[in-house]
Parts: sequence; structure tokens; C-alpha cells
Amino acid sequence: MQDQKAYKSIIRARTSLILNHPFFASLALRLTLQEDTTCHTAWTDGKVFAYNPEYINILSQAKIEGLAAHLVMHPACNHHKRRQSRDPKMWNRACDYAINWILLDAGFTLPDAYLYLEEYRGRSAESVYQILQQGQGEKDSTEDGEQEADGQNSEQEEEEEQVKPEQSDSDSPADSGEEELQTPDGDPGLSGEIRDALDGDSGNDRPSTETDWDEAFIQAVHNAREIGKLPIGVARLIDKKINPKLNWQELLARFIERSARSDYSWLTPNRRYIHQGLYFPSLSNSELNRVVVGIDTSGSIAPDELSQFAAEISGIMEQYPASIHLIYCDIKVHDYKVFERSDLPVTINPKGGGGTDYRPVFQLIDREGLNPACLIYLTDMECISFPEFEPDYPVVWVKVGTNLREPPFGEVINL
Repeated sequence: MQDQKAYKSIIRARTSLILNHPFFASLALRLTLQEDTTCHTAWTDGKVFAYNPEYINILSQAKIEGLAAHLVMHPACNHHKRRQSRDPKMWNRACDYAINWILLDAGFTLPDAYLYLEEYRGRSAESVYQILQQGQGEKDSTEDGEQEADGQNSEQEEEEEQVKPEQSDSDSPADSGEEELQTPDGDPGLSGEIRDALDGDSGNDRPSTETDWDEAFIQAVHNAREIGKLPIGVARLIDKKINPKLNWQELLARFIERSARSDYSWLTPNRRYIHQGLYFPSLSNSELNRVVVGIDTSGSIAPDELSQFAAEISGIMEQYPASIHLIYCDIKVHDYKVFERSDLPVTINPKGGGGTDYRPVFQLIDREGLNPACLIYLTDMECISFPEFEPDYPVVWVKVGTNLREPPFGEVINL
């Protein structure tokens, strides 16, 4: 017989998500509720929200909401289809680290012993798994990161490998008088386990129609954005899902290559057409005359990001005989330097630190008659002061941070 108390608690949690967290609500409603007394906490495989009623009944309502949001983020990130041959327990840990920062930033309260480390913020589950596997280990990660948001110190996962389902965990912290709980094998963070998606029809009573979680994710983002309730962490995830899976260095190199001027010569005709009695010029070289690099010095770009950007610009420019015109600007131009090929590598020493206005850089280009092959602008996009008209040279905005503002012209590359 179904435990009505636990069932109604989850229904109330879903209702609360609809009112306060529409992104998570639209995804959570795609899972079918299923009571499962054989699991320790809760789990999903992308089709069901399975839960142990005894566990649900010892949680506060706020933590049930956190568990529901946590559980649905796993299939939203396709964790149920990405494990491959990885260890299931360590994969669950890695997946928890990859999503819990998003939930904490969104204001959720997660069940005790949730997994969180600041250094895993923004990382994929695969990259976290590799770190855990290479020796930084489950023990170290647990001791440093769990319960940071609540100021609690749960170290119950330290002996996770040795704990059996029937053993109690005396080290797990209590919160608001809630009972201590056994440590599950498959859910080290006590916030909901991710299990592999089943291939084909298993003959059970689960829904036969599988959710397209990529499509569901994008639709949930759209709905939440329309009413102004899209969590910042989710906004970062959407870029990874729908943008080309190329690193920014490769995208920048392609942009510069496309901007190179192609010179043709009649001295050596194009051999492709000679047999037809046609004489066309052949490509003699491809080069850049000058490249302008604008640096947003409003103070929001970290020094390591500036160094990484400078190194990449220098590496690409070594392939082309071009001069680099480096312009530092916040609300006005603070410095202007020219680097020739012999001056490489480029060094960036920001000057300024006020607000942001993009127009002075474009005005300087016009005033100096630079006529660049392209403009590369490193910025956080925290600005609405763009030139009134699009320039006649190509522009790429190399963006840092999570701002979703779209410029009126040019391409955008996320650093």
C-alpha cells in the first residue's frame, strides 16, 4: 500500500517548484512518481522519480524540494546516458558535484551530506570523474566540500566503500531534529541517485514514451527565461548544450583565418582552368594587414583570463605577418599599443577600471584610419553602449562570464 504522507510531500514539493522554480518544475513533471522501498533515498533513470517513503518522511519540505530539483537535473544533463563503463558509485559522485552548485545558487536546500566543492563549479561530470579517479579521491573531496552552504561538516562518505546497506551511519549530521540515515551504495550525496537508462522495453510498467531531455531542457529554459526566472547556472549550461562543441581557441583561430586578406597573382595562372583555355589568377598568399584587439578594462576580467587570451592571440599571430593594435578601454580609451610580429608575445596590462562603453574603440579605429582585417574584443558583455552602425570589418566578441546579452553585430565566442 502506498505511503500517502510521502506521496503528498512530493506533490507539495512539485507544486512549490511550479510557483518558485518554473525551470525545474517543467522538467520534474516529466518523471512518473514510483514508490520503491528497496532503495535508500531516491533515484531516476530518466523515466521515473523513484523514492523510499521512509526517507522522504524524515526530510523537511524544503529538502524534499531540493531533492526533487537535484534528481531531475541528472536526466536534464543526460547523466543517465553518459556513464559508459565508469564506476557507478564514483559516477554518481561526479554527477552530484557537476550539478549541486547550480541548485545551491538557485536557492535550494539539499539533504544532508550533499556533495559540493567550489573547484568543481562549471565542470562536466566527466572531468570531475577523472579528477576523482586520479587520486584527489572521494575522501578528500568529501572532507573539503560537503555541507559548505549550510556550514555543516558531514564526513559520512569517507568510509563509503566499506559501508553495507544494512549498516547505520553514525557520522551523518542531523538537521532540525531529523533522523540519522544509512549510507546508500548508489547515492553518496543523499540527494537522489542517477541510474542508467534502460535500452528498449524492459516489460515493466514504466511509461513507454521516453522524454527527449535535450528538447525538454531547452523548452524549460525558454519558459523560465520568458518569465524572468532562469537560474544563472542553468544559463551557462544551455550554452554548452546548443553551441558548437569547439574550444574557444579553435573558434578564434578560424575567425582570424577567415579575416585574412587573399592576394591573387596573374604571374602564375590557376592550373585548374588552363586545360579549358581559361586563364585566371592564382592565390599567391593569404595575410592580415592589422588586427585590432579591444580589451574591456572595467575590472570584471580575471588576470588569468587575460593571460590566457594574450597567449592565444600571440600564438595565432605568429602564423601571420600582421601588426596588432591593442586598445584598453572602459568608458574611454586609456591606452593604445602596437605590436609587430617581432614584438611577440603580446602582453596585456589593463588600465582603467570604471564602467563599460564599446564605442570609443570603434571611434579610435575610424579616427586613426586603421582599416583592420578584424576587431577582436575581449569583454564580459556587461554593456549596452554599442556603435550605432555595424562597421565594415568583421568583429568577434570573446566573452567571459555568464551574461547572455547578444551584441547587435559580430560573432560571439565564449572564453
